[in-house]
Amino acid sequence: MTDHNRTRTARTTGILQNNLNVALTAHIDLVNLNNENVEVRVQVLNWGNAVTQTNPVGTLLDVTQTLPGNTRIALNASVPASFHYEVRLFVRRNHGNDGGSDDSNVLLTTYGRTSIGGGQLVGLSVLDSQLQTVRVDD
Repeated sequence: MTDHNRTRTARTTGILQNNLNVALTAHIDLVNLNNENVEVRVQVLNWGNAVTQTNPVGTLLDVTQTLPGNTRIALNASVPASFHYEVRLFVRRNHGNDGGSDDSNVLLTTYGRTSIGGGQLVGLSVLDSQLQTVRVDD
């Protein structure tokens, strides 16, 4: 019998709120500073606009891909007006005989902006050092 539930480690911004009366763009910069490729998954979860919310109401972005060594990518997700959101990063650890890649060398920063290419919004920036590590059940 296969156990379909597993627990994984994610790094998260925690819950942020788009307190504007228009949609904002959650801009995400992700960089792999390892020499080796790593598999990453980036999610932007929609936590809705209710006072109390159990579980996300949807996913605004869900990207899984191999990120080559010493490479940066940019991702964007549109967050509806007045909605709460969370950015999560999963890194697949690749520890082989050669030491493999180090998931602490995969860095994420995120900030809100008025549109793609628009100005940065005060209070919606989260640096990599501010991310929290959590356990998430699949």
